[in-house]
Parts: sequence; C-alpha cells; structure tokens
Amino acid sequence: MSRKVTIGSTRRRKEIPDFFTREECNHIITLAKEQGLESSLTTSTGKGKGLTLRDSNGDQKLSLREMQMTLEDGFDIYLDDDDIRQMYAELGVDLNKDGFLSRQEVDGETIRKISSYVMKVEEEQPIKKSRFSEQTWIYPDKTEDPLVQSFQDRIAKLTMLPRVLIDKFSYFQVVHYGKQGHYNAHHDSSYLDDSSTCCHLTESKQCRICRYMTIMVYLNNVAEGGETAFPVANNDTYNAYVFRQTGMMNLNTRCQDSNLKVQPQQGKAVVWYNHFINASTGWLGDVDPLTWHGGCPVTKGHKWIMNRWIAVSESREVDLAVP
Repeated sequence: MSRKVTIGSTRRRKEIPDFFTREECNHIITLAKEQGLESSLTTSTGKGKGLTLRDSNGDQKLSLREMQMTLEDGFDIYLDDDDIRQMYAELGVDLNKDGFLSRQEVDGETIRKISSYVMKVEEEQPIKKSRFSEQTWIYPDKTEDPLVQSFQDRIAKLTMLPRVLIDKFSYFQVVHYGKQGHYNAHHDSSYLDDSSTCCHLTESKQCRICRYMTIMVYLNNVAEGGETAFPVANNDTYNAYVFRQTGMMNLNTRCQDSNLKVQPQQGKAVVWYNHFINASTGWLGDVDPLTWHGGCPVTKGHKWIMNRWIAVSESREVDLAVP
C-alpha cells in the first residue's frame, strides 16, 4: 500500500547557522548585482484606487489613526500623526482643525487632493513606504550556475518535502536593503479563499499568494539593525483588530516592540511555516496568523537576504503532478 504524502510539521520556525558559506553568500550577491536590481514593490500597493475610508468605530469621522490605516491600505504608505496633521494643513481639508475629518469634510475632491498629496510623498520620501529596498529574481531553470542548482538539493534535504514541490516554481528572490531599508510586517501567504486561485497556478492577476513555507538566508553581516522581526510570535492573546489599531505593523518605527527579533548572520537560514496543516487532508490549511514578520530598519551598513518560498495549493493532486 502506498503511503499518503503529507506536508505536516510541528516545528513552526527554526534557524540553521552556516546554511551557506561566506563565499557562497558573496557569489549570490554578485549574481544579483550582475542581473540588476529594481525597487521592491508590494502586492497590496493600491495607489489609492477605490480608496476605502477606515471608520473603524462608525462615528462618521476619521481619527488620525483611521486616516493612517486608510492610507496604509490604499497606498501601502505609513505616515505618523505629524505627517497627517501636516497633510491636513497643507491641503486645508480639516476645516475646524480638530484633527478629525468628518463626513461633511470628506468628498470626492478631498479624496483626490489626499491621493495626489500621498503619491508625491511616496516619491519624495520612499522611507515612508511599507517596503524600502531593491530586489531581483533568479530562476534555477534559466541558469547553469552550480551553486543555484545545488540550492535545490539543500532545500529538499532541509525541508524533507516531496522533490516535485521543490522543483516546481523554484525561482528565488535576492533583496538588498540600504540605510533605513525596511519591510513592515506582512504575511507571506494569503488566507484560503475558494473563490480565488493560487497565483502560481494561473496567469490571472486576480489571484492569491499560496506560500506554504518561507526559507530566508542572510547573505551578509549587518553592522547595525536589519533584524527579522516577528511582532506577535508566541502571542496567545493575539487579536487582529488590536494589532492593526496599535500600529505594530510599522516595523520602521516599532521594531523594538516585536516579540521576537532574529539577528542577521551571514549564511544563516531562517525557516518558518506560513500555513497550518489541514487535519483531514494532511495538506494545506489556513494561514498561521502569528507569522506576521518583516525587516527592521538597517541603521548602519546594508543588508542582503535571499528568499525562497515553497508554493502549495489545497490540491495534493495538482501539487504533486510531475510537470
């Protein structure tokens, strides 16, 4: 009788020192530089299209925090209280200057003014963006580089997952963070949704990200800062609403408040599981909400990392099918 293949694991996160040697780390950095890097984007950058006002308490007016959340969702930009007050003053939209925008003060023209203002801030102050870095993608099936090829074998040995899951969708990302480079808290994968297909299984942009596992490798030692933060790790009282309201996602300013911070160390790999396992199927379950994570700002020097994700859907048959 054949054994039913599962992807189960009870270890949610682990660190592996010296997963890469110093020479191998430097080699990957060289490959990335030769290929060329571009500014990192996020999948949630909406550029203000269909801006949804976040009136969380339903009082028909937006507090400073509610406006911040509105802009975080619409533009993926993180402004503080002073930034919002300055915006109101320059645009003249807070008519009674009470720090709130009432329904009477917000109309289509106000939204257009705010959208134009925030897009200008993005260009002039990229540090305010959720993600401030540059990146490139390396595709093992498009290169004969021996280190890139051996990386596949190491991942298979490390994860003990079926080899077909390792060889499918095997591209990986190399990211460079300069001074103040950061990435605010996010999930690497999307919650299950029967109405949406996993992005790695469709060419449609209307899809969801399905990353069962994350493997991240530090490619250099960072002079100061640049930790990988898990703000709600091991938090038995986690509440999504409270987490969002308190601004803990903004690791650019709140990194020190995170429950867990992993120090960069050249060659070290950090592995975590973004999803639970479905107890009935032994395959992909829903997202682990405590896997919020991101990169703390680099305060001295720079940081290079490499990201590799194992793509898995809810269908064992589709995932294990040999291409």
